[in-house]
Amino acid sequence: MTASSKPPAKPSPHSRFIPREEIAAVAAWSFSAMDVGHATPPPAPAEADPTPAADLEQLLQAAREQAYAEGFQQGHDAGSQETRDALEATVRRSAEETAVRMGQLLHSMGDQLIASEQRIARQILELSCDLARQVVRQELKVNTRHLRAVIGEALEQMVEDGLPATVRMHPQDLALMKGALIETLGESAPELVADADISPGGCLVQSPSSVVDATIEKRWARAIGNLGLSLEWNPEEARDD
Repeated sequence: MTASSKPPAKPSPHSRFIPREEIAAVAAWSFSAMDVGHATPPPAPAEADPTPAADLEQLLQAAREQAYAEGFQQGHDAGSQETRDALEATVRRSAEETAVRMGQLLHSMGDQLIASEQRIARQILELSCDLARQVVRQELKVNTRHLRAVIGEALEQMVEDGLPATVRMHPQDLALMKGALIETLGESAPELVADADISPGGCLVQSPSSVVDATIEKRWARAIGNLGLSLEWNPEEARDD
């Protein structure tokens, strides 16, 4: 080996060629400014929006549904309150109208009850008068003595006149009572006249200055008039007329 010959140089371990396949990632390296005692950390990379578009749509849909539900509930509450108020007003008005109608009905029923009581009382009174009429008629047929008292009372009312009097009687009554009357009254006995227009049981006493109506019709009218009634003594004759 000569002095001029040199041994072949060994390859440097840092000068080896690195194939592309062996390079995983390459990033540029930069030095940050140095600060005494503190190192400024590199700025954090901007974070991408973690909410995908589909999630955002779901959030919007949920918000719309919640807003709709809240609005529906508020409307329902307001509508329910208005409905309750309207229903209460209707019920109250109906109750007031019913109370007024019930008051009017009770008042009308009271008036009808009073009218019915008065009508029934009058019917009972009229029935009593009908019975009394039948009893008096029967008594007049079998007993004429009561007529003496009637004639005597009528004549007493004419004593002061001093004028002659005439007593008109039904022919049947006159036939039964003429002798007794003449015997009782004597010389002061009035003229006794049979008159078929006079109903049995009654008489008509007349003088030139006055008349005493003691007919049975007149006495009957006075008697029932005190009861507030106006009934004919002979209702059959009144209907025929």
